[in-house]
Amino acid sequence: LCWFQRIAMYPLALVLLVAAVFQTMDAITTHGMHMPKLGLGTWKMKGAACTAAVGHALSIGYRHIDTAEMYGNEAEVGAALGGVPRADVHVTSKVWYEHLAPDAMDRAIDATLARLGTSYVDLYLIHWPAPGMDMAVAIGALRAVQESGRARAIGVSNFTVALLNEACALALIACNQ
Repeated sequence: LCWFQRIAMYPLALVLLVAAVFQTMDAITTHGMHMPKLGLGTWKMKGAACTAAVGHALSIGYRHIDTAEMYGNEAEVGAALGGVPRADVHVTSKVWYEHLAPDAMDRAIDATLARLGTSYVDLYLIHWPAPGMDMAVAIGALRAVQESGRARAIGVSNFTVALLNEACALALIACNQ
């Protein structure tokens, strides 16, 4: 067994290990956004199990939760967020590449916020670059979401270096996840 499997056999040891990680893992600041270094990704989590996992993560100190429109679990994540003051949790979500036009992104962020039960996300990302996408239009729509206060920071995900450079020339991009 590896060291982690051995520790996992002893729940108290695992709790102490997690506590030690949280004490040493503070946050990063980029472009004025303060974000915990360690976050819980929710890809493939569904239903009550998703809500329970996010709720448990928050109860042991996680303060960064990552979800996406495409994951189909924003409502479950939102249900778990209710136990912690919103200002204390960094929430990242992502818009799917089929919703990069300004009107489509506007509807997508509103739906995301409704499902999450919050008035803003801390970080809103383009999940994947769309084939043949108009970068200026897509980034412009993302900037409009930020300027409206529905996202504190914006970024991209799964972009190549060339696409990232193109996006960075158009806006202050917080990250490429």
